[in-house]
This record gives sequence, structure tokens and C-alpha cells, in this order.
Amino acid sequence: MSCNAKNEERVFETKWFSVAAKTVAGSMDPHYVIQTNDFVSIVATNREGELLLVRQFRTAAERVTLEIPSGHVEKGETPEEAARKELLEETGHVAESFELIGTLSPCIGRYQNRLWCYFAKDARPTEDSDYRPEERIEPVLYAGSLPDLVRDESFFSSLSVSSLMLAVIERRLSL
Repeated sequence: MSCNAKNEERVFETKWFSVAAKTVAGSMDPHYVIQTNDFVSIVATNREGELLLVRQFRTAAERVTLEIPSGHVEKGETPEEAARKELLEETGHVAESFELIGTLSPCIGRYQNRLWCYFAKDARPTEDSDYRPEERIEPVLYAGSLPDLVRDESFFSSLSVSSLMLAVIERRLSL
């Protein structure tokens, strides 16, 4: 089945995202779509096999969450460059190798962007003396099991869970 939008009108815009009203042939009501930059997520482990996570307050969820490092792909930046930048900014770690393990839709019914999921092993603290941690983000080294992590009530981001699932499917992590 192929249905292309016959009309698109931007109805709201911020520096982070815009909302477009799209009307599909045969439909009277528009469908509202969020347009924003692509995201990256990084499933990263250190040499000890610990998973690098971040703890932060999320305004939309109105609570402190535990997540894998992630962020937007800025204009002029490749997804891998964004992944490297986000891992450093959020955890203070760098890695030699970033492997793309999958590309997903963050929310196929509402968002038009993509989620680029990367795996980085053997991450280590940066040696850059100019590094300053990102405000309001606490890096966390996690050595527990993935099932326990996914059951943790503070670890409930679908972005984080789906990225971990890809890492397991691609045999980069084990349960």
C-alpha cells in the first residue's frame, strides 16, 4: 500500500523540532508529524566489560532516568561523529571503534527522523585535560545483567532498550 502526502504545512517550529500537518489523499484530517534531527545512541562497554550509562533528570518524564548515551546529529555532522561526541560529552569516555549496529525509527507513527545505533567496545576515560563533564548528567558504570537493567524502573527509554536489543542480536552483548 502506498499513500503519499498530498499536502504538507509546517504549523509549529522551535530550535529543536518542527511540526508539520500532512494530509494524505483520501483523508480529510491532517496527520501531525514531528520533524527533527536524527538521533544517535551508543551501547558502549569499557575494558572490564561494564556498560557505560548516564543518569539524568528528564523533564518530559518528570523523573531521573538511567539511559545509554545518546543525542542529536547536528547539521554538517555524520552520525558516527555525533556518536563519538555524545559518548565523550556524556560519559567522559572515548573509543577507537564505533560500529553501526542498526538504524531505527524512534516513533514510526510520529517522527520523521532516524535513530543510528552504535556499539563501542573498550571505551576508556579521555586523556584530554580540557574535558568538562556535561552538566546535570552523571556517568554510571553498570556491571549487572541486561535483564536486571531492563527491569530497573529508571531504565525505561525505548531508545535505550531497543539499542541494547540490537547489541544482543548482533552478538556484541550477551544476556
